[in-house]
Amino acid sequence: MHALDKFDLKILQLLQHDATLSNAQLSEQVSLSPSQCHRRVKRLEQDGYIHHYVALLNHKKLGINIHALVIIKVHNVSREEKERFRLHVEQYPEVTECWAIAGDKDVVLRIVTSSLEVYSNFLSERVLSIPNVASAESYLLLDNMKYTTEVPI
Repeated sequence: MHALDKFDLKILQLLQHDATLSNAQLSEQVSLSPSQCHRRVKRLEQDGYIHHYVALLNHKKLGINIHALVIIKVHNVSREEKERFRLHVEQYPEVTECWAIAGDKDVVLRIVTSSLEVYSNFLSERVLSIPNVASAESYLLLDNMKYTTEVPI
C-alpha cells in the first residue's frame, strides 16, 4: 500500500465527482502525463481506494418516489443473528443501505419504493417478517436538501 500524495488525492477527488473522465482529461486536470496518470489510477484501484465505478440514476424519472429510513430494534444482537439479518435484507433491492448502529436501536435501513402503498406492503411483508426483528420505526424522507456520494478529501 502506497502513501497518497497530492496527485493521488486530486485524482480521487476528480473521479468521485465524474468517473467518466477520460485518462487524457484526468491527466490534464492533475498535471501529469497520461501514462503517469493511468498508472496512478490503476494503483489506486489495486490498493482499494477505488473499489467500484457506478452510474447514479435519476430516481424520479424511474418512478422511485418514496425514500424512507427504518430504524430497527432486534431481539438478539449476536454475530450469527446479525449475519442472518444481513442475508435477508441483501435479497431486497428496495433496501439500498443497511447499517448497524450504536444506541438503543440496532439497525437502520434506507428503503426506496415507487409509492406509499408499495412501501407499506414491503415494510409489513418483508422487513417486519424478518426473524429477530423486535420493532421498527419508519421515517419518510420528504425534501432532499443535500445528497452526494462524494467524501471529503
